[in-house]
Amino acid sequence: MNDITPVVSPDPEPPALPPPSLPFRRPADYYTSPAGEARPLFPKWVTFGCGTAAIVALLTVFGLGIAISRGGMGELFDFMFATMQSETDKMFTKDVKPADKAAFDAEMKAMRESVRQNRISLDRLQPVLRTLREVSSDERVTPAETQQLTEEIRKINRTAKK
Repeated sequence: MNDITPVVSPDPEPPALPPPSLPFRRPADYYTSPAGEARPLFPKWVTFGCGTAAIVALLTVFGLGIAISRGGMGELFDFMFATMQSETDKMFTKDVKPADKAAFDAEMKAMRESVRQNRISLDRLQPVLRTLREVSSDERVTPAETQQLTEEIRKINRTAKK
């Protein structure tokens, strides 16, 4: 007898598993799908909502710009200067005389009143804002800096419209 053992081929490989399902749609799937099947990546309301928000933001920015250029923001700038004044008052060194503090406060109060009533243009306030920033950068206001601030504010108050 012939001892021939049949050669058994190894088991064929199992079929490949489908790729796992993703919780989102890949851009490649969107672009390879037929034109009729492709659904938009975002709902229609998203573009409407974002577009509306952008228009509202632009209109707000333009409206604030117009209000500032016409002087309609006097109360806001008065509040800003009141805050700066109170912060500056806290930074005076011990050697600043009470008379210098009182002169600074009086000039600042007069300037704030002019700002509130829109008698001073915004560009006229730039030197004072710059000086305030420089003076308060070290969180100390010396007597010389107090006199410098008071003099600059006094110049602005002299040019205010009556």
